[in-house]
Amino acid sequence: MKKVIIDKATKNDMEDVAKIVSSSASWYEDFVEEKDMDQHIVGKEWIEENFDKRDFYVSKTEEGKNIGTITMQKFKDVTYLGYIYLDVNYVGKGIGQKMIQFAEEKSKEMGQKEMILIAHPEATWATRAYEKYGFKMIGEKKDEVLSYKGGLLEPYYEEGFQLYQYKLVA
Repeated sequence: MKKVIIDKATKNDMEDVAKIVSSSASWYEDFVEEKDMDQHIVGKEWIEENFDKRDFYVSKTEEGKNIGTITMQKFKDVTYLGYIYLDVNYVGKGIGQKMIQFAEEKSKEMGQKEMILIAHPEATWATRAYEKYGFKMIGEKKDEVLSYKGGLLEPYYEEGFQLYQYKLVA
């Protein structure tokens, strides 16, 4: 892939974002609790619920096609990366790493001390990528994830997901 452009998502981008998130939902069906699949198969209701709550960014090809998304939420000194998704046709091309790099730069600009995310241990394609980037798993059990920084992740927790942390250095 020649060049990837990462921009703040507009409301008009969100239909593409929902398609990107949903494009890999089948990868999660065997291990994500049924009640949590609404975070992986998403549509208009999800867009309405999440667009104002998170900062969405989109990765685009040079031609302007939306091919990935990453969300960032600032909490005191922590940036929570909630959705890191690629159109399944663009997986394995280094775009996910570029999106995390982008989030790291933005987080440093905001004076954050760390980035965190949650991932299911059976989503090995994701956990390997996060660990390769430098994220460390710091919470394996539900109570460890839910008690992190006073319950910061409670609204975002999905059953069986683990907590990963990346410390930012100025």
